Parts: sequence; structure tokens; C-alpha cells
Amino acid sequence: MKTRIITAVVMTAVLIPFFIFSETWAFPLLIAFLAGLGVYEMLRCIGVNNVFYSVIGVAFAAFQPILARFVSEANRQSDFQHNNKVVLSLFLGTAIIFVLAILIYAMFSKGKTDVGDASTAALFSVYVALGFVSLMILRDDFCCGWFYVFLPFVISWTTDTFAYFCGMAFGKHKLIPDVSPKKTVEGSVGGTLCSVILTLVYGFVFTRFGYNVNYLFLAAVALVCSFLSQCGDLLMSLVKRRYGIKDYGKLFPGHGGVLDRFDSIILCSLSIMFFLCYVPGVYNGIVSII
Repeated sequence: MKTRIITAVVMTAVLIPFFIFSETWAFPLLIAFLAGLGVYEMLRCIGVNNVFYSVIGVAFAAFQPILARFVSEANRQSDFQHNNKVVLSLFLGTAIIFVLAILIYAMFSKGKTDVGDASTAALFSVYVALGFVSLMILRDDFCCGWFYVFLPFVISWTTDTFAYFCGMAFGKHKLIPDVSPKKTVEGSVGGTLCSVILTLVYGFVFTRFGYNVNYLFLAAVALVCSFLSQCGDLLMSLVKRRYGIKDYGKLFPGHGGVLDRFDSIILCSLSIMFFLCYVPGVYNGIVSII
């Protein structure tokens, strides 16, 4: 526990300056590093991490945040919704090329790489990369980017933290013991409720800086995304259990690798981005600048 707390404090101290100066290229470079390392961890977990897979996987993931920032910089005169659709279209195109490259290489590997494992690796690599590029879209391609880029972290990490403490205090019923033996229903519910409350506090703080927050919309998004962040956590735990590993990496002592620490944020950021882009009323309904 002591190691986890120290790591969390240090990690927060390191990340905060990148977010404060997220208008600079330091931010997309950080996201590119995390995305590339996350995909490498996934490929290594599944066992398809030879030089070809590693190079193409890391390059694909790390390229996406850089590309997203280029699109944002090049289209500053366009409306935000146009920019995020351009980024997602470019992501889809490069993802198709990446998946085809993975599968074709596996097909000609003369049995050295299982096509099923290669397919799983390709699917999860695209998922991880999309989760991280969603952070870039939230920061650059919505009018209240400062608000939205922090939102997945607030929802995910408060859910995770309070699910742990609520589970310790009140946990009696196992959630999905085959996937994550320590998680409980009480912890999950407690984490979700605390996350919604603290997300509303987060929204209130932003009203002090000239933002107009719709608390009902924000609570609804927090409720759904808190649940989905836990699904993201469980999904990554399922993959680890399937391939018999404890942690994806060792970058964060006491926490594991990038995918161990950002597992819930990947699906949470992706979900928030999806709601803003495609669910009517959400884009203008959560927050606006007075």
C-alpha cells in the first residue's frame, strides 16, 4: 500500500504539468508515449511481440496523438465537430492498415504466430490506441477542452479509489470472482456513487473559472462512465487472467504498467468522446463557457 501511494503521488506530480501545458506539444508526446507503451504491453501479454509486431504496433499507437494534434493545429479555423470527425476518420484508416498488416504477417509466419492471438492483439491494440487518442480529441477538438480532458481521470480514478475503500469497509458479495476475485458489488456501487458526487464537485470548481455546468447532464455522464470505467478495468483483468500474467508492466511500482494504471481511463475517455460526438444534446448540454 505504501508503495502504491508514493507512486500515485509521484505520478500525479509528473502528469499535472503536462496537463497544465497541454496546449504545447509536450502533451501529445506524453500521450503518444503512453499509447505506444500500452500497445507494446498488450502485444507482449498476448505473446505476439516479435520485432515486426512491436515496431508496427508501437508506431501505430504513438502516431495517433501526434496526428490528432496536427489536425487540430491545421484546422483551427474549422468548427470543433469537423476536427474530431477528421481525426476519427484518419484513425479508422490507419487502424485498418495496421490490422491488415498484423493478420497478413501472421498468415505468412508459417505457424510461428497463431492467427487467433494475432487477431486478439490487433483488436486490443486498436482499442488501447483509440482510448488514448480520445484524450487528444477531448483536449483539442471540443470548445471546453480543459474541462473534458480531466474528466476521464476524475471519474475513473475516484471510482477506482472509492471502490477499493468501500469494498474494504462493506464488501460482502463478490462482483465477478472469475475475473477479479477482490472486487465486490458493494465496492462497485460505492465507487460509482462517490465518483458521481466528486464529479459534480469537479464541475462546481469549474464554475469558479467562468464555465456554465449542467449538473444533471454531468451526473448522468459520470454515472454511465463510472460503470464503463469499471468495465474497462475488468476487461483488462480478463485479458491478464486469460494469458496468465499478474501485471502488464513495471513502469509504476505497486501499480504495474501503463495498462494496469490506465485500464479504466481508456474506456472512460473513449466513452466520453463518443457521447460528445454522437449522442444528441450532450455536446452542448454538459458544459459551456459563459
